[in-house]
Amino acid sequence: MMAKKYKALAEQVVENIGGGGNVDQAWHCVTRLRFNLHDKEKVNIDTIKSIDGVLGAQFSGDQFQVIIGNTVSDVFEEVEPLVGGSAGEAPEGNRQKQGALSAVMDFISGIFTPILPALAGAGLLKGFLALFVTLGWLKNTGDTYAILNAIGDSVFYFMPFFLAVSAARKLKTNEYLALAVAGTLMYPTFMNAASGFTDATSFNLFGIGFISIPVLSYASSVVPIILGVVLMKYVYQFIKKFIPSAISLMFTSMLTLLIVMPITLWILGPLGTNIGNGLSDVFLWLFTHAGPVAGALMAGLMPLIVMTGMHYAFAPIAIQNLNAYGNDAVLQPMMFISNLAQAGSAFGVAVRTKNKALRQLAISAGISATIGITEPAMYGVNMKLKKPFAYAMGSSAVLGAFAGWYGFKAFALGGLVGVFSLPVFADPSGASAAIIIAIILFALSILLPFILVLILGFEDIPEDGAAVKADSKPKQPVATGKQGSVQSPLEGSIVPLKDVSDATFAEEIMGKGIAIEPSANRIVAPISGTIMVLADSKHAIGIKGDNGEEILIHIGIDTVSLKGEHFKAHVATNDRIEAGQVLVEFDRGAIKEAGLEAVTMVIITNTADYLDVLPLNESGPIFEGEQLLTLVK
Repeated sequence: MMAKKYKALAEQVVENIGGGGNVDQAWHCVTRLRFNLHDKEKVNIDTIKSIDGVLGAQFSGDQFQVIIGNTVSDVFEEVEPLVGGSAGEAPEGNRQKQGALSAVMDFISGIFTPILPALAGAGLLKGFLALFVTLGWLKNTGDTYAILNAIGDSVFYFMPFFLAVSAARKLKTNEYLALAVAGTLMYPTFMNAASGFTDATSFNLFGIGFISIPVLSYASSVVPIILGVVLMKYVYQFIKKFIPSAISLMFTSMLTLLIVMPITLWILGPLGTNIGNGLSDVFLWLFTHAGPVAGALMAGLMPLIVMTGMHYAFAPIAIQNLNAYGNDAVLQPMMFISNLAQAGSAFGVAVRTKNKALRQLAISAGISATIGITEPAMYGVNMKLKKPFAYAMGSSAVLGAFAGWYGFKAFALGGLVGVFSLPVFADPSGASAAIIIAIILFALSILLPFILVLILGFEDIPEDGAAVKADSKPKQPVATGKQGSVQSPLEGSIVPLKDVSDATFAEEIMGKGIAIEPSANRIVAPISGTIMVLADSKHAIGIKGDNGEEILIHIGIDTVSLKGEHFKAHVATNDRIEAGQVLVEFDRGAIKEAGLEAVTMVIITNTADYLDVLPLNESGPIFEGEQLLTLVK
C-alpha cells in the first residue's frame, strides 16, 4: 500500500517538473528531493506543493527542491526510474545559466549529499567510541579500540576516494579516472614522506627544477581532490576529441592522467590545501575572537539556511576543521542547538493547541526534529504558526551565543544532528566536561522554546479551521492556518520595501511586499491567475491569483513617464496566465539612461485579507521562479 503511495507521489512530482526529459540530475538528502532541471519554467510549483505527501517546494538558486520529510528515500526509489533514463546533458542552448554563487553552492551540495550515509555511519561510530571511553566502558588502547576506530576513521582518512566518485558523478565524467586521481594523491610514496617515514622533502618531475612537488598529506582532505576532478573532466573531454576511437580507451585515459596528475600534485593539491586551511582559520578566528556573536548568528539563522537546503554546503568546512583541529565548532554544534529548538517549539504547540490534528502533527514533527529532521516541524507546525518559529530561532541564538563563548565542539561528523548525535560531542581523550555540556545544551535547547510557547502562546487553529489567539477573542482577518506563496517574477537582488525611494511603496500604502533590483529584462507571472490591469505604459501589471491573491508588479520608479517606451507586453487585460509565463519585457539599461530607477516592486494589494505577508529573505540574490513571499491566512 505504501509503495503505491510513494509511486503515485513520485509520478505527480516528475510530471509537474516537466517530465523525466526535463531532469538533468536528481538526488536526495535526508528530507528533500533535489533536481537540476533543463528548463525551470516547466515547473508547476503550486501544484507540487498541493500534492499529498509534499511538505513544500522551492527553488534554491537554480536547484529545485521538493521537501518530503522522513520518507524521502522511499519516494526517491520511485523517482529514480522515472528520470534515470532521461537525465543527462541539456541540449546546447537549452541549459539555463546559473549564477556563480548558485552554481558553487549547488555543486558543493551535490557532491556531499550522496556520501552522507557513509559519513554519518562512520562519524557516529567514532562518537560512540569517544563516549565509551568517557564512561570508562572502553580503553583507548588495545585491539578492540584499534579495530573499531579503524572502521569509524576509514571514511574520513580516505575522503578523497569518496569525493572523487561523487564529484565525477556530479560533473558527469569518468568515475574510475577520478578514483585514479584520488589514488595518486593517497599513494604510499607521498603519504609516507608526509608522515616522516622517509627523508623526502619534495619530488622533482622530469628533472625540471621549477616543477618541485611538495610533500603533503591528502588524508581527510576535501578541496584538492575536487579541484583535481574538475581539471580531469575538461582535460579528458579535450583529449578525447583528437584520439581515434579505436585507441581512445587506452591513450585518452593515459594522456589525461599524465597531464592532470603533475598539475594536481604540483599546483592544485597545495592550492586546495591552502584554501581548506584558510577556511578553517577564518572560522576558527571568528569563534575564538567573537564566539558569542558567531554562535548566536550561526545557531539563530540555521533554520533559514536549512530552508534553502544549503546547510550541506558547510560540510567541507566541518570536515576541514575536524582534519586540521580534531573538532568542529561551526556546523554541528549550532545545528544541534537549532534542530532541538525546533523540536521544543513543536512540543510546546502540541501541549497548548486545542486542535487534535495539529497536536498529533506537532508531536510527530517534534520527534523527527529531536532526531535531526526539522522540516516537518518547521514547515508543518512552527512556520505555519509563526510565533513558535520565532521562539525557536531566538532560543537558538541565545544558546548559540553561550556555545560560542564556551567553545562547544563536535569531535566527529555524525550525520543527523540530534539526540543520536550526542556521542560525537564526547571528547576522545576521555574528559567528561564536553559530554556534560552537550547534555545540558540538549535539555535547554528543547526546554527554552517549549516554555516560551507555553507562556507567550500563538494563533491557534481550532478544529473548524478558524484561528484564534489562545485565551482571547478572534482577530480579523479570520485565519485558516493555510499558507500561500508568491514566486519571484524576475531575477535580481532583493531590496526591502522601506528602502524604496517612492514613499507610496516604502510606507506600504499600496500593501506589503518586497522590491527587486533587476539583473534581467523580463517579468514572468509569480502565480497562476488572470491579468486584471495592464497599464498603457506597460510598466505596471495587476494580477488576480487563483487563490484570491491580488498582486501589483510595478517596474521602476516614475517609469509611467516613458509612455511605454522600452517596454514590450506579451499579455493583455483579462488574459489567463500560468506561473512562470512571460508577461513583460523591458530594457533596464535604457530606463537607467533615462535617469529613472529600474527597481521593481511586488506588492500584495489585498494585504488586509491576510494575517501577514512575509518575504522569504530581505536581502541577497533572487532568481526568477524562486519563492519570494509567503502569504499567511
